[in-house]
Amino acid sequence: MSRRRAGTRAAAVFAAALALCLSACGSRLPERDFVAPGATGGPGVTGSGAASGPPVTVGIVTSVTSLLGTGTFSGPLYGAQAFFRALDAAGGLGAVGGRGGRQVNVVTCDDGGTGSGNQSCVHKLVDQDHVVALVATSALDYAGAPYVSAQGVPDIGGEPIGTAYDRYPHLYSIDGSSEPRDGRAVGWNGTEYLTTEVYRYFKQKIGLSRAVVVNYDQADSSRYAAQVTQGLKAEGYHVLNETVDFALPGFAAVAAAMKADGSQLLLDAMDTRGNVALCQAMAAAGVTVAAKVTTGLNWGAQAGADYQAVPGCLNALWATATSRSYADVQYPAVAAFRAAMKRYFPSREGQLSQWELEGWAAAQWFADAALSCGAQIDRGCLDRYLQRPQPYQAHGLLVPTSFAPQRTPPTGSQRACLDVARWERGGWVTQVPDMDTDCFEVPALPYRP
Repeated sequence: MSRRRAGTRAAAVFAAALALCLSACGSRLPERDFVAPGATGGPGVTGSGAASGPPVTVGIVTSVTSLLGTGTFSGPLYGAQAFFRALDAAGGLGAVGGRGGRQVNVVTCDDGGTGSGNQSCVHKLVDQDHVVALVATSALDYAGAPYVSAQGVPDIGGEPIGTAYDRYPHLYSIDGSSEPRDGRAVGWNGTEYLTTEVYRYFKQKIGLSRAVVVNYDQADSSRYAAQVTQGLKAEGYHVLNETVDFALPGFAAVAAAMKADGSQLLLDAMDTRGNVALCQAMAAAGVTVAAKVTTGLNWGAQAGADYQAVPGCLNALWATATSRSYADVQYPAVAAFRAAMKRYFPSREGQLSQWELEGWAAAQWFADAALSCGAQIDRGCLDRYLQRPQPYQAHGLLVPTSFAPQRTPPTGSQRACLDVARWERGGWVTQVPDMDTDCFEVPALPYRP
């Protein structure tokens, strides 16, 4: 099965659906935001090292100007571009001593967060730019996925906001997957599985046993909340479920119910606006929780600004992911990521996020696959590397994962590992010694997406 788990990627799926009913629109980013300062020869070509062959062209599709705003899905775009620019500056793919490598030409496309825009981007990159692969895709509506798959274009390290990465061959999400991905049904005949390590962590390590799940009265929000509740109950939690009206949410009543129930762990299926309003109601009612858990999508420096008016929630904010924290610069790969971001996108130093690090990891994945090809870097060779049974960990940035298909659904306990961080003293502080050893044997729970 994929590494997608309750409380992580599923939240992004809900966010995608929620975008359809949001009224605010993000402003369009200027074209200069897609090109690093000092870049020459077009996007992604910044180094001066000698190349032993023509540039290798890759594409990045991002929903930069979606209804959820310019910052929601753009993280992987910046992280991947930083990697490729640093790679080119060092001489390119396969360079030795800064020479003899091949430059990487990066072509970006903003699909605007719409299905039609996504299809236009896909056709441009595949049919006109002839990209050898897509990298770090972050698309709100991946309507072009069937075409990418049909053309045999590897899509490497994408963020699985929808279900495309659980259905189509040649699409490789940042999470990995053991699903059949035959182009027909999602998962195993339409059923997917989530593991419960997030809930196990807070029960076993923090000692929590009473949870509250808050959602909107909207179909996708309710569906996700039901999955969270299923996982919590499987781990033995007492669960309070609270549903509020999307237009006029009654958060005061939710806060009162939480106080009466003694809630310790707060999870939700809402946007940031709803979360802040709930936290304000909690503060007014004198309600606190031991942990308010967010996801990798919201694991970023922006959390401080989002929750600055509600310090009670900010001080209880936790995040989980299956990638190394972008704040842990003691790891060489994280330090390299941070140095490149500071060099090529200095204005984003206060906006860094976990998804930017995952974009870097996706680009690293492509580079390692390309190096396995020798002189002939083509789609088939990249596919063969991605389909290896050996787990991949992006030089220590990802929990080891692979795309070896499993014919039958998972049964019994599954070993699942995660990284955990908490907002402390104005930033994210990792709470586990090492994500590769912070592992649990947990059940795999079926659900219908």
